[in-house]
Amino acid sequence: MNGTTNRARIVLVTPHVGATPTGNRVTAERWARFLGELGHDARVVAEWGGEACDVLVALHASKSAASVEAFRARHPRGRVVVVLTGTDVYGGMERDPAARATLARADRLVVLQPRALRALPAELRAKARVVRQSAERPPFVEMQAADAFEVAVVGHLRAVKDPMLAARAARRLPSGSRLCLLHAGAALDVAIGAEAREEMQSNLRYRWLGELAHDDARRLIARSRLLVLTSRSEGGANVVSEAIACGVPVLSTRIDGSLGILGESYPGYFEVGDEAALARLLDRCERDARFLDGLRRWCARLAPTFAPEREREARRRLVEELVGGVGVADRRERASAIVVESEPEFIRLADSVARGLERSPKAYECCWFYDEAGSRLFEEICALPEYYLTRAEDEILRAHAAELVARLPRGVALAELGSGSATKTRHLIEPLLARDGCLDYATVDISESALEDSARELLARHPGLAMTTICAEYDDGLALLARSTRAPRLVLWLGSNIGNFHRPDAAAFLSRLRAELAPGDHLLLGADLRKDRARLEAAYDDAAGVTARFNLNLLERIDRELGSDFDAARFDHRAVYEEVEGRIAMWLVNRERRTVRIPLLDRTVELAAGEAVHTEYSYKHSVEELDALARDSGFRVAARWFDRERLFADTLLVVEDA
Repeated sequence: MNGTTNRARIVLVTPHVGATPTGNRVTAERWARFLGELGHDARVVAEWGGEACDVLVALHASKSAASVEAFRARHPRGRVVVVLTGTDVYGGMERDPAARATLARADRLVVLQPRALRALPAELRAKARVVRQSAERPPFVEMQAADAFEVAVVGHLRAVKDPMLAARAARRLPSGSRLCLLHAGAALDVAIGAEAREEMQSNLRYRWLGELAHDDARRLIARSRLLVLTSRSEGGANVVSEAIACGVPVLSTRIDGSLGILGESYPGYFEVGDEAALARLLDRCERDARFLDGLRRWCARLAPTFAPEREREARRRLVEELVGGVGVADRRERASAIVVESEPEFIRLADSVARGLERSPKAYECCWFYDEAGSRLFEEICALPEYYLTRAEDEILRAHAAELVARLPRGVALAELGSGSATKTRHLIEPLLARDGCLDYATVDISESALEDSARELLARHPGLAMTTICAEYDDGLALLARSTRAPRLVLWLGSNIGNFHRPDAAAFLSRLRAELAPGDHLLLGADLRKDRARLEAAYDDAAGVTARFNLNLLERIDRELGSDFDAARFDHRAVYEEVEGRIAMWLVNRERRTVRIPLLDRTVELAAGEAVHTEYSYKHSVEELDALARDSGFRVAARWFDRERLFADTLLVVEDA
């Protein structure tokens, strides 16, 4: 229990009946095992019958609806978690009154992969958490013969799994193929079972093994060259996690449950029901060692995501959110953490690069600047004489923090978007603590490690500070910020982060933020101001070439992580101020015509001589533009402060009664 979570009584309800364990029952037993390891009293039942418990965990929103309704009626303040299955998320739960009622009654919703969050109505996403199913490689694996090419299909025989698709695809392979399909799973549909037996008689490449014990199924996966998933729908198939943990690449139908695990740009997909496309992939994997190795390397990058300790930690955080993990006396010594897990960074980078190469001009997103090397280079940039932004805002906050705090009501809570190390925020934390004696501070950032590091340092330095760290993208973080802090609030969006949004997108984002706030709440918005071209271009193309190295490092990162051969040494950095649009545009300019390979994306890219790839826009604002932005998004300007040279502005906005 790590000394952090109180022992809780937890009942898990699964609608499973019958002797063969289906996904719901297996998931419920996984939960019970992990919760038991965390020190909780967890048991699995088919229906809640009045058992005393602190938390009810229900699998399947509609099939567990009666249990949730009865528990909520008996215990209005009891805590309810609903684990959403594939049929919940992708089976039309919005049309099922029982499912909708269950979702409304739940305190937390759990999905198995982050893409499932997109399928939830916006009003439910703030209480949804991702808990991935972990997996481990079995300790002993029998290796197949070097001249064999065995492929595993693991899944019960029922229509939603389209279980005979792989067998039909195998029939299409060339006569010289060595491929053998080994299919493990119980015949939950008698007719499909008969079809599988008949298939074995006529298809020498197919063997149906029947139902295997879980450990035997894991060993089958681990010894195979590939795993094939043919399902028409999945919430997040654990068999894919098992394959990744075993170092076995996957071929899968292009369904959300797999896209959420493997990523949009993974090269091993085929469309639902397309046996010809699956046959082509099987044939290529057998013949093309480089393609198969690319799939294997992709899956290997994802293996840490499915480590058991990550699943255990996700469950610990979930229970701590519901029943509390520390006493009142200790709550200011550590930060409570909310993690809305997105796709692994590798997947987000690969998907982003793939999308960017389809644009005209080609483009990379600026968020990928900040790997370890990029973060060090940005620290150097902030110290350059040409780069005024960080110094200017720091000057504003140092000079005007007391005045700003005086405008805020006592007991105000602090919240911040894109907090990073929260270096500048300390100028506000100290006077707020000095005035009020205590302060609640909630931070949102996509980097869990940055949140943990800054929270540890701030809590050690500032007695009376209570922190909630929220690891999430901005949009998910907005609703969580509102629910994690009490009104009145001061929300910080500093550092000219608004400059990375196109102007219409900035207005739309501020409108969404305004919708999450209450009358009397404030927003402190940092924005770089329009100024002369020479000053701006020097800030983004310094004499020492640090910004150029920062920009070129993006290509080095892509080469390193995706195995490409862009070769940053063959590009030049360019930064131009586009005066009409009021923005700095940064580019990477290719010097000579050539073809670039990206093995992990299974694609090549043609680059023309002089072709420029876009990497960042940084929008600058006039005072009039900031006023219009505030007005259009539903805020009123309460105050504004400038640095001495009027290069930068921090604007205090307030939410008024509608």
